[in-house]
Amino acid sequence: MTAEKGDLLFVYGTLQSTAQHPMGDLLRSHARLVGTGAICARLYIIDDPEDLGANYFPGALPSPDPADRVYGEVYELTNPAPLMPELDRLEACGPDWPEPQEFILRNVEVLIDGGEAARAWSYLYTWDVTGAERVMSGRFTAVAPDVR
Repeated sequence: MTAEKGDLLFVYGTLQSTAQHPMGDLLRSHARLVGTGAICARLYIIDDPEDLGANYFPGALPSPDPADRVYGEVYELTNPAPLMPELDRLEACGPDWPEPQEFILRNVEVLIDGGEAARAWSYLYTWDVTGAERVMSGRFTAVAPDVR
């Protein structure tokens, strides 16, 4: 799976513009914000297994229930070649990471605010969420508005 120029990328956590994360800044230097949107998924807050109790991050899992939504931002990739390997490193996925990978880059349907449906790449969580906190609103910014 390779993202190409003109492809869309859906982000729902620390890469959103409101998070002010350095990797989000990198995203915005290689992509153009299209708008906000949602995917059919469930959002969880994951306690980092390598830093239990000290580091938390969001993880979205696809859902069979069409009412489940995870909200975020949609970007059009303008220069994916330098961006995507960095995002793969952030999400610990891709050919350089051992299986099973915690996140996987998938092409999903996103409903862009305003009603348009499109296909977009998104990093989805793959590990067990037993014990993880589900974010019922589907909005990471609702539970971590000041994340950096």
